[in-house]
Amino acid sequence: MTTATPLFRPSTSSPPCLRDWGMIAGLLLVMTACHGVISAGLPALDKAILADLHIGRGALKLRESIFLMSSGLSGLMIGFICMHVRPSRIVLAGLVLLSGTLTAYAHASSIGEIYALYVLLGLSFASSHVVIVVLMVRARFATLRTLATSIALSGTSIGAAIFPSLIVRALEHTDWRSVVQAVALLPLLLVPVTLWLLRGPAPSGIDEAPRASIETEITTAGTTRLSKPATALLMVATFGTFFASTSFLLNMFLYLQDKGFDAREAASGMSVVFLTGLVGKVAIGAAAERWGSSRVWNTAQLLLLAGALALTFGGTLAMIAGLVLLGAGWAGCYVLTQVVIANSFAGPRLGQMTGAFIVFEAIASGSGVWFAGYTYDLFGSYRPGFIACCALVAISAAATFLFRRTLKRI
Repeated sequence: MTTATPLFRPSTSSPPCLRDWGMIAGLLLVMTACHGVISAGLPALDKAILADLHIGRGALKLRESIFLMSSGLSGLMIGFICMHVRPSRIVLAGLVLLSGTLTAYAHASSIGEIYALYVLLGLSFASSHVVIVVLMVRARFATLRTLATSIALSGTSIGAAIFPSLIVRALEHTDWRSVVQAVALLPLLLVPVTLWLLRGPAPSGIDEAPRASIETEITTAGTTRLSKPATALLMVATFGTFFASTSFLLNMFLYLQDKGFDAREAASGMSVVFLTGLVGKVAIGAAAERWGSSRVWNTAQLLLLAGALALTFGGTLAMIAGLVLLGAGWAGCYVLTQVVIANSFAGPRLGQMTGAFIVFEAIASGSGVWFAGYTYDLFGSYRPGFIACCALVAISAAATFLFRRTLKRI
């Protein structure tokens, strides 16, 4: 009787080898380029695009909402595709797609064309996003999974720290379209390096073990089946965190300029957020290995709340501190949300469940970034929208606390 090929190979107690860490380096490199360009590099062009296309901020920021929904739905789709296709091949295809999409973006003449291209950017983003990272790490790492995940996801912070300043400096010498054309070459340059780093056995476990071995792994892993209240609390915590965080992060470049920072200073402020996030992701991953993912996740939400309040109500010095706190808090929330979800739904359908939560996160994030832009157009200030975001972070932290207590009772 023929058995279906599994998503995971059986875990062993052996420590990760050099090739496994090479895979993490490859994922980190791809995320640095893809996520840095899409999430932080392109928003640094906002002022130039607003002037070129003569549109409002709400209309411009709707592109990010479209992008986040596209990336979420693409993540769900990739969760199913990974049952049959090696994740490394999906990563390489995403790099090629990103290059082609950026080339077309440089020639866009209307906001409608940009909206369409952001659908493709969402697919490119998802090809190296959380679903891929979680699946590849859980397939190749029997231990140190949280640390490995946090290191791979640190690429988002590295890219977001680097690209805004590079984009701003490039804009001082040429127009935004030429900048995007130059950036479009980067993903193609990364293809051979990524191909080498992601080499080796199929991380998805294709052709490596029968499905029965997965069932053995699940039953011996002690995975907790979440109750409906626990699942609802997890969803509330996830929604508020992603809604608020994305509202701040994807409007930060414009917000800092509204507060008196020039373009270079605003780009430096973005770098502060993501450099802090880079250190924070690794540190928080190590902390979660020691004190538990849920507890450290709750602490990260409180840091996020402190940063959000400082940015919303503080003066210049408080805002700088707020950038650091926001970076540290978001780093922890971004990594540990995925880890908690993976731990809660580990099993043969992990890819689909992770993908489903990615869609949910995309709905939250897309709503948040559009909400901040819309409230700016409505009130002429980001403050009303950011106050609402602060309240949502507080609600999320409370939901996470109750989620932890529910798990203890289980």
